[in-house]
Amino acid sequence: MRKFYIAALSLIVLFTAGENYPSEINMAGRYLKNNVVERKLSNGITVLLMNRGYSPTVALEISFRAGSVDESYNTSGAAHVLEHMLFKGTENFGTKDYSSEKKILNRIEAVGETIDRLRLEDPRNAMIPRFESELKSLQKQHAQFGDNNTYDMVYSINGGVGFNAGTSKDMTSYVVQLPSSRLELWAQVESERLKKPVLREYYMERDNIYEERLTYESNPGRMLYENLYATAFMAHPYRHPVIGWRSNVQYMSIHDVRRFYRDYYIPSRMTITVVGKIDIEKTFSIIDKYFGSMQSRPEPGGIKIIEPEQAGERRSVMYMTSRPMLLIAWKKPTAPSMEDFTFDIIAYVLGSGDSSRLYKSLVIERKLANNIYAWNGGPGARYDNLFGIYATPAEGVKPEQLEQEIYSELKKFRDTMKASEVERVINMSESQFLFMLDDNEGIAGQLGYCQTVLGDWRYLVSYIDTIRSINIDMIRGAMDKYIKDDNRTVVILRDSRGNK
Repeated sequence: MRKFYIAALSLIVLFTAGENYPSEINMAGRYLKNNVVERKLSNGITVLLMNRGYSPTVALEISFRAGSVDESYNTSGAAHVLEHMLFKGTENFGTKDYSSEKKILNRIEAVGETIDRLRLEDPRNAMIPRFESELKSLQKQHAQFGDNNTYDMVYSINGGVGFNAGTSKDMTSYVVQLPSSRLELWAQVESERLKKPVLREYYMERDNIYEERLTYESNPGRMLYENLYATAFMAHPYRHPVIGWRSNVQYMSIHDVRRFYRDYYIPSRMTITVVGKIDIEKTFSIIDKYFGSMQSRPEPGGIKIIEPEQAGERRSVMYMTSRPMLLIAWKKPTAPSMEDFTFDIIAYVLGSGDSSRLYKSLVIERKLANNIYAWNGGPGARYDNLFGIYATPAEGVKPEQLEQEIYSELKKFRDTMKASEVERVINMSESQFLFMLDDNEGIAGQLGYCQTVLGDWRYLVSYIDTIRSINIDMIRGAMDKYIKDDNRTVVILRDSRGNK
């Protein structure tokens, strides 16, 4: 789902559309247009700068157009693993003596690869325990050289907060907030982290991610969505989970992670966003000084997988110890298609909050569902994606029964929607847009996202004007075109205890 809609709806209602509200929105758009400065380094890195002089701190985000959608079937999870490994330091950060450490790292890698090979050939191989014992001994020796908290310590003592990273289907980002006086420190640390990473503690971290994967598989909601994407997309890598498939994570080669870094962490896919109390020219000069030397590399080649046209409804049933759940989704275009904007409106009117159509009818009035909401834009936005509806049936209601009632509500909405409903949702969207502009982190996140995923930060400037142009005829046209039986994917989760 697009970042605009991550904030809880409860926050939206804090804002009200007064008499001067439209002018406030227009001013917000002009504010961004007039104050965001876009530059490009000679190596291809895009730099977005915005001075908010009244704020004493800066929000700093480095984003790469590199996510799970860029992985192959054999390397799902590589983007997420790489994100973890980039916290392990460089030849200067995270080590007490790299020249001595490197010898142990090389041996750890050789032994780890041997263990993986033997396990894949025959997990009962009698040699495996011996190599596992050697690996543990090497890891114990290596511990004397490393310092996992180097980055946290450097940023903490310099007033940093929010030091973190995240990987999605479409992108990977690294963020922190610092006093504006520490901007050059950030540039020095982050440029070295990106130019000269050392993948320390690889097998230990891979084991941690594997355990995370097992925990992930015990979550019914997560597995429901994983099943949906794997069913809706037959060939496109949107079907891969960001965390990776279990077998891929378990045997992920360090060479595959290095290859992902080499192919996708390149200047042409990189955006640096700085928002806060800054001098534009000085800040750009600092960024150029430290990041301008990053080596340009060509875009990764190879075959780009195109999802075949869906020729009929797809259905999947899964069983877990859980209350029953239902997911229904339809394929549709991504931004900047007008139909994508239209489905933003549809999702709001139908299923965002307890005042939405689906919630009022099926939860409050008819008591057929315990919860229901609609969403637009999953699992990513770089490629055509999905509009969907999630629901949990009420006690005694079968998922199939609720499914049919949802279809009836969709038809009713298509035939009876009112201009006032659309206007209300647009006002709510505008409120959230203003809320996003309230802090440096929010602005930096949105600018970085739009530039990295959608290709242009100016998407933010035109968003409100665009959704304000949507009318009932456009909504009906989009529904008629995409909300069809042969474009539908349905996933049902049943209680494995057999009582549902």
